[in-house]
Amino acid sequence: MDFYSEDIVYRDFNYENVLKGKEEVRQFIEDFSFPGIEFRAQRFDDGVLSTCFTWEVLLMDAPETIKGISFYELDPDTRKITYVRDVPESAIKPPILGKIARQLRPGLGVFQGVQIGSRPGGM
Repeated sequence: MDFYSEDIVYRDFNYENVLKGKEEVRQFIEDFSFPGIEFRAQRFDDGVLSTCFTWEVLLMDAPETIKGISFYELDPDTRKITYVRDVPESAIKPPILGKIARQLRPGLGVFQGVQIGSRPGGM
């Protein structure tokens, strides 16, 4: 927890609520620290004040892993982590609703950029 700033903002695509502050992030990390779960980092970007890395999660003896990507940003003065965004893939292989949605409306599987500041709370 020493690497996180007191005012850290932590966003995880699995959860609707944004975690704000070191205590909320601490509780979140503690909730995901249990026997049988292992996080393995895979590929790293070499950013100066921000970085992305891919990872996978192994759950006990499960044959499949869950993969994802994380973005971390540092405060330029303190060099502590001020922002985290975790984006995991679907735990269901293949994602059933996504497959059905793309069959009904093929354009749903196409992503386009959005204008910065166009979403409430977005940056």
